[in-house]
Amino acid sequence: MQRKQPRQRTMGMSVKAIIWHRGRILILQKNDRPGRHPWEFPGGGLEFGEDFAAALRREVREETGLAVEILGPVGLWNFRRHLGRPLTGVMFICRADTEEVTLSFEHLAYRWVRPEELAEYPLHASLRKALAQIRPAQLAQAAKLAQQLVEENK
Repeated sequence: MQRKQPRQRTMGMSVKAIIWHRGRILILQKNDRPGRHPWEFPGGGLEFGEDFAAALRREVREETGLAVEILGPVGLWNFRRHLGRPLTGVMFICRADTEEVTLSFEHLAYRWVRPEELAEYPLHASLRKALAQIRPAQLAQAAKLAQQLVEENK
């Protein structure tokens, strides 16, 4: 009798940065499949042995050239990637000292937008889902922190 091998279930881990600078947040246009170029926040997967903060700083630097100050987590999210592979992520609120971005090959364009302008951009499905999964209290806390950042930069 042949025994079946247990199916391995791996969980992908990701970090995303809501980067604030002078009352605006940074979004990136993904260099995706032809005809599909959704917008997203900077971030990506953790490397083996890497903690969330190190992964976030590395991903932001690789994708934008920015060094950011991590202010804290704002939410958790789950998403099913291609072929149904699960991805769990942590979204952090961050602050940048400059708006000068140097894009990597992973993205085609960037914009600094006010939060209410996000609806004008076709957001990546994982970002739409992540934003929907963040509890209103977390969003209110992030908005309060963002307002403090705006006032500090006046």
